[in-house]
Amino acid sequence: MLASLRGATGTIEEKDRQITRSGLYAEYPAILRSYLDLLSDGAAGHEALKRGVFLVWFSTMEPSPYSGISEFPEHHARETMQVLEDRARTGALDEEFVLMLAWYQGIMSAAFELYGMNTFAAQAIVGVRHDDWRGRFVPSQFTNRGQLGTYWQSVLASKAV
Repeated sequence: MLASLRGATGTIEEKDRQITRSGLYAEYPAILRSYLDLLSDGAAGHEALKRGVFLVWFSTMEPSPYSGISEFPEHHARETMQVLEDRARTGALDEEFVLMLAWYQGIMSAAFELYGMNTFAAQAIVGVRHDDWRGRFVPSQFTNRGQLGTYWQSVLASKAV
């Protein structure tokens, strides 16, 4: 799937057309829906929420030709953030997730402002600096974790971050 994204060349408009033709943009709404369908499945549901929140956040952060994500149905994005709020309300966010959320919120808060992380998830990251993940995250923990894993491995490999 990401090969379609990496193989796109030319201007941003040309990349956009190539990715559209490849069908990649059409895949992500189905992926997010599958994550939402997994939410009640214990540990798999917790990982699905991490991945879903990442996708919603990343879709607002990066232009489509760079992320591979065109747009999500608004109700799926809002459902994802509502589940995040519900889990935060009950204290069900692990340390990794809290550190991720602090990073996402710290570098680009648009997804949370647009789709909602207004109360409990926001409270869960109070006092957590956006880069508190440093020294706690290692590349191997992001192996086989979809685009979330690819993103975090690249952040961890970057000296500029």
